[in-house]
Amino acid sequence: MIIIVRHGQTFWNVLKKLQGHKNSKLTAKGKKQALRVAKFLNRRIENYEKFKIYSSPIKRVIDYTNVINTNLVNKKIKKKIIYSDYLKEHNFGKWEGKSIKEIKKKFPAEFQNREDDKWNFRVPNGESYSILNERIKKFLRKKIIRNEKYIIFTHEMVSKVLRGILLNLKKEKTMKLKHNSDYLFIYENKKFKKIKI
Repeated sequence: MIIIVRHGQTFWNVLKKLQGHKNSKLTAKGKKQALRVAKFLNRRIENYEKFKIYSSPIKRVIDYTNVINTNLVNKKIKKKIIYSDYLKEHNFGKWEGKSIKEIKKKFPAEFQNREDDKWNFRVPNGESYSILNERIKKFLRKKIIRNEKYIIFTHEMVSKVLRGILLNLKKEKTMKLKHNSDYLFIYENKKFKKIKI
């Protein structure tokens, strides 16, 4: 079993700005989403000893897991979290902190090149989906053992690519996947279940 949790809403999410490796604080809604994740985990998990817990080390995810941990009945998550750079968000390089509208205006040629080949286009000073895909494949190879239990706290692009790999999807289908902050995903028996929190 793998439970994939995306961090809650941030101020840059509201402003539709790309975050990548930069940080933006959680909104009040984002903190409420963390409370709902804690309630879900309180209902679903009795023994955290059976789980390995991995997290992106980016601050918005750390802040999110801190809110969750504070509201758990069995406060075992914080001590168990293993931070992994493999789970950092897609690196948007020079585009981080900018909205799509700003990017179109400031980087019209690069924006169009990315639209033409989103999977392979590498954002200036950042990553492409294909680079992110290789990073997540390494994470799965090195850290995930079949039939063991995991909770992964991460980001939307990472969740997308991770699910695409586990479901053996073609790149076009992977890029169309979504992970709204109001949901988490549970992977069991080679299938994903989408859970509203």
